[in-house]
Amino acid sequence: MGLGVLDDNHLQHVPGTALLADILDAQRQHAYHGRDTSALKHGTGRNADIILVPQPSESPRDPLNWPQWKKELLLIIISIDTAVVGAWGPMISPGYADMAKQFNMSYNELNGGLGWAIFAIGISCFITNGLSVKYGRRPVIIGGNLCLFVSSVWAYFANSYESLLASRILGAIGMSPFEVLTTAIIGDIYFVHERGLRLAVWGLCLSVGVGGGSCISGYIIQNLGWNWTYGICAIFYGVFIILIFFWVPETVYRRDPAYNLDLGTTDHTEEILDAKTVAIEETKDTVTETENTTRVRQPVYTGADEKPYTWWEQLLPVRGVESDQNLLVIMFRPFGMLLFPQVLYGFITYGLSTSWLVVMISVLAQLFTVPPYNFSVSGVGLISIAPLVASLLGFVAGPLNDYTVKKLARWNKGIYEPEFRLGLNIVTLILGIVGFFGFGACLENRTPWIGPVILYGIIYFAMAFLNIGIFGYITECHRSKAPEAFAALNLRNIYSFGMNYFISDWITKQGPLQVFSIIGGLHVFILLLTIPMWIFGKRCRSMTARVGFFRKLQGLD
Repeated sequence: MGLGVLDDNHLQHVPGTALLADILDAQRQHAYHGRDTSALKHGTGRNADIILVPQPSESPRDPLNWPQWKKELLLIIISIDTAVVGAWGPMISPGYADMAKQFNMSYNELNGGLGWAIFAIGISCFITNGLSVKYGRRPVIIGGNLCLFVSSVWAYFANSYESLLASRILGAIGMSPFEVLTTAIIGDIYFVHERGLRLAVWGLCLSVGVGGGSCISGYIIQNLGWNWTYGICAIFYGVFIILIFFWVPETVYRRDPAYNLDLGTTDHTEEILDAKTVAIEETKDTVTETENTTRVRQPVYTGADEKPYTWWEQLLPVRGVESDQNLLVIMFRPFGMLLFPQVLYGFITYGLSTSWLVVMISVLAQLFTVPPYNFSVSGVGLISIAPLVASLLGFVAGPLNDYTVKKLARWNKGIYEPEFRLGLNIVTLILGIVGFFGFGACLENRTPWIGPVILYGIIYFAMAFLNIGIFGYITECHRSKAPEAFAALNLRNIYSFGMNYFISDWITKQGPLQVFSIIGGLHVFILLLTIPMWIFGKRCRSMTARVGFFRKLQGLD
């Protein structure tokens, strides 16, 4: 048992588990199972004892070998683009009260009807996922921005509710790549010990977009009209199409499985160490004699003979077919992925919790434009300053998560378990209790506006720790199937769509105290699921790697 994570007795290596730290004694020697591991590639500086997982190949085409500036530039472009995407969905919510009058609809009808865009995201994620696995991340990201550009121009000129709804559904399809691909791209180009910080950068930009967008859009709606929010977004998406075309190359690369120390059911660490002792030119199989058996091991393909892509080759929107699997099979695989314990856990925790944030944004105008608050449209938008500040503070979740997993791995004799990503969920549990229960109580008792607004921000701050943990956990449990896993998680948009239809009436009939107390109770329950996931997570990963049913769902058999 490693720090409460039960060991598995079925596999030589459980996918997700990896040797992360190999200097564990005062002699500062690299060692693993009695072998010198200094030949493995390591981090630098204070991470000198951290083994790079996965190990980069020798190919210049391998994204793990890209210069650091190239990785960070890609991350910045995708993250800022995500911020605008995050703003696109809720940015007109401060104007819902006025828009309902313009379209001669009730608030709940408008809110629920426009919620069809949320449903469209949940469904289109399956198409997005399939195309990204089959043809790569780059064409799907470019296509998503094109859809958002066209839909924003359309919405700018929309003069009816029906036209606005249709444009938002098209835009929702364009949003779906950012729901399933960004975490996969981070897994493609960064090592395990680097991902928490980069996920935090992306998560920060997403939260700033959601929160900051509403702050700005309130003034835009009040002074220029709601159409202009889409006009401004169209300009941004036009710029991002150009930036992505030139500076966001394809990140998919199929390296020799031996380099993926965290994947597979055999210990690839031994294979890499053996490969270091064999001349690169050697093409014959290496036969390793053990005490009882003879095992034939194929030589590791290093990729050193591959030439780097030219600048023109990197500009191609579609590089070619990246997977031999059937496209329809890939598209429907996320439904099967929900049967995996880790993915189901992620869906319940991350999926349902973030859905409540989406729903809360949609009812802010309902809650704060009436007595005792009587906020204007721009005032409702300014409420989002609270989650904006919380998101900025929540950035600490990323580096803290990376620090925690490295520390736990060192305590665990150098062995890293993906469950270590879940340790900070305790922060989300405690702060979520304060936020949800307190938010409902303040609204019910009509406290000064500062109370519910601060508690609204606390909820966002709490979710920052949950999101980073779940993103990292799912990525490292199922890195080779990350897009499919995150497509499954984003079925939560269908749940958000359903809640959008009745949340307004529910608050009207039962009051905010009862509504948010129920949500708070559910929050406690789903966060407590982390305890059995921590204990039995490794055995669950073993089961899904060796049982035929789960292997077929992953396309391994």
